[in-house]
Amino acid sequence: MNVSVPKEFALGAYKDNVGAMKNSGIEVQLAYNDTWNDWTFGVSGNFAYNKNTIENLGGVDRMADGSFMREVGSPINSWFVYRTDGFFQSDEEAAAWQAKYSAMDGYPFGQDFKAGDLRYVDANGDGKISADDRELYRTKDPKFTFGFNINVGYKNVDLSMNFNGAAGVGYAFTKEAFGEFSGSAGHPSTAWLDSWTPENKNASMPRIAEARVSPSEASNVLSDFWIMDTSYLRMKTIQLGYTLPKNWIEKWGIQNLRVYYSAENLLTFDDMPINVDPETVSERLSSYPLNKTHSFGVNITF
Repeated sequence: MNVSVPKEFALGAYKDNVGAMKNSGIEVQLAYNDTWNDWTFGVSGNFAYNKNTIENLGGVDRMADGSFMREVGSPINSWFVYRTDGFFQSDEEAAAWQAKYSAMDGYPFGQDFKAGDLRYVDANGDGKISADDRELYRTKDPKFTFGFNINVGYKNVDLSMNFNGAAGVGYAFTKEAFGEFSGSAGHPSTAWLDSWTPENKNASMPRIAEARVSPSEASNVLSDFWIMDTSYLRMKTIQLGYTLPKNWIEKWGIQNLRVYYSAENLLTFDDMPINVDPETVSERLSSYPLNKTHSFGVNITF
């Protein structure tokens, strides 16, 4: 049987996969162990720095990829967003800004601006606001990753902790993560408690608006405001144990008996305005959430 493949399909697939990228970086590992009387101590850690640069895109300088832009000379997975400069502090300020830019070619916003909306920036300095003002901003791939282990013992008590983390990384979260105002179907997050009002002009969030109405909403306009710094440090595991003295257990024919408590994902330190996993891979938070687990156990050797 002969099967023919349309040339357009093959050519399109070929063009989409043309390109070259350079990855470089460093990785460091360190360890130290010591004992002091009844104490034992050990620590080990690793640190990695990664830099990637797109070097070729098959003859073009940039290529759109959803919310990202691939651009020669820049890191892959860079967000492509409008830049912002705070909130409008009055309806008059918003109206004056809109009157200045809305009549110009390429004006991209379909909603009217009001006090408490994000104020977008003429990033390229051409005197108007258009799609050309979008810029690359942060990447979803961390520049730095690190981790370390700590093991401490005193007589029959032992404690071990494992930490990991990342820095130089950002991720965009949409209305599903922050919650929207859409009647009984909406589930706004507590971040909106510090939204802009005339009495709260130093707010951390824009004005509250019904779903899809405000030009500040990430689903309408993706801006740097919605690219959260998802750098974090996480206590991945912790375990505390106690080994019973041998003279307590030898009469039972037991060589060793250790009881312990352990936990996973107990603590995470980050600077995010909403309580979500900084390692999530979904803008809508539709990925399965990270679970905290607690367990108790006994190790017995006969």
